[in-house]
Amino acid sequence: MTRIDNDETKGLARPFLILAHVRTGGTFLAHALSNHPDVFCDRGETLHHLSSWRQAGIGAVRLARAMWTMDGYQAAGFRAIYRQAFHEKVWPVIVEHKPHIIHLTRENVARQGVSYGYQQLVRQGSLPYHPVHSFQQRTPAPVEIDPAEIVAYAVKVRAEMAAGAERLATYGGRVLEISYEEMVRLQDGFVHPEVTERIEQFLNLVPAALSASLARDFPRPMRDWFRNWGDVRRALKRAGFGGLNG
Repeated sequence: MTRIDNDETKGLARPFLILAHVRTGGTFLAHALSNHPDVFCDRGETLHHLSSWRQAGIGAVRLARAMWTMDGYQAAGFRAIYRQAFHEKVWPVIVEHKPHIIHLTRENVARQGVSYGYQQLVRQGSLPYHPVHSFQQRTPAPVEIDPAEIVAYAVKVRAEMAAGAERLATYGGRVLEISYEEMVRLQDGFVHPEVTERIEQFLNLVPAALSASLARDFPRPMRDWFRNWGDVRRALKRAGFGGLNG
């Protein structure tokens, strides 16, 4: 006798990818989407070689395909930063599957680059410990830093953002562009309602508030991060960065 699979929740999920360069709110959006009742979204850095999935022996290509075919959801996906998504083995799989891409950018590239540089220096042990993600608000004490180091990270981020946008322009699937600033405009743990509506229409989801309990790691203006902010600000300005007041 031929068996019939009568589970209509299988094979329904619309595949999506949160494509986000560093410090653009990708983790926050992944958490928020994972809280939607009809969405599967892995909260971690799925394709990172130290993720739980990769440590279990699942390769990046196989893992991406598995994430997009989760049963019992209206939409299924994960987030990836540029170097993971544009990897020579992963990008062809993305092009093949054509997931809906939510592309996160940042209007204030200076703050993005400074935040990234700060966290890289923490990881290297050059600055006091401060979590990159946390459920508890922590405000770091101001530090003194070599302006050249921060500028180098900011320049790196700016170049990678430009290269990523150029690469994404060749993608043949659907892309929704969202900036970090518009997404977290309310700064209350919720994705802004207008952005929520755009995302849910993009993924064909029933309306539901999108929120996450992650705390902002740097809630204060940049001038409060550094004891030598004047030197840092001048160095960033010489490198062509604006948005240096907050």
